[in-house]
Amino acid sequence: SGGVGKTTLAQHVYSDPRIEGKFVIKAWVCVSDDFDVLTTVRAILEAVIDSTDNSRGLEMVHRRLKENLIGKRYLLVLDDVWNEKRELWEAVLTPLTYGARGSRILVTTRTTKVASTVRSNKELHLEQLEQDHCWKVFAKHAFQDDNPRLNVELKEIGIKIVEKCKGLPLALG
Repeated sequence: SGGVGKTTLAQHVYSDPRIEGKFVIKAWVCVSDDFDVLTTVRAILEAVIDSTDNSRGLEMVHRRLKENLIGKRYLLVLDDVWNEKRELWEAVLTPLTYGARGSRILVTTRTTKVASTVRSNKELHLEQLEQDHCWKVFAKHAFQDDNPRLNVELKEIGIKIVEKCKGLPLALG
C-alpha cells in the first residue's frame, strides 16, 4: 500500500555510501501506471546515459541500452511499478541482461503480482507500523523526543493524529 516507505527505503539503498564504487552505473526510473515498453526502455536508457535519447523505435533503443550496459555492473531502480504483464516486462528486461555479473534491479511496487512478473529473486514486504512504534516515530518528529512528562492535552492530540495515520510511516513523519 502507499505510504509505507517503499520509495524512501529504495532511496536510502541507492544513496548508501557502502554501495559507492560497487556499480559503474546507477540509474533511477519512475515507471508510470500508464505502462509503455518503448517509453520505459527509453527512460532507462536516458537515466543510464544521463541525457536525452532521440532514437526511433524499440529496436534502436534496445541496441543503445545494450551498448551502454554491456559488461558493466549497474544498479537500476524501477520505482512504483504497476504493470503485471509478463510479455511487456520481457521486452523491457531483454537489454538489461547484458550488464556484468552482480548487476541489480530494485523494483518498488504495491502489488505482489509485479514481483513475480519481473521474476524477483528476493522480496521485502513493508508493513504498517504497530501502534507503539507509531507513537515513537510521531513523538520523535513532533516533540524532538518522547518526553514522558509531555503535557496530557498535547499527548491526547498526538495519539489521535497517530490513529489517523493508520500505521503509515510517511504520514507520521
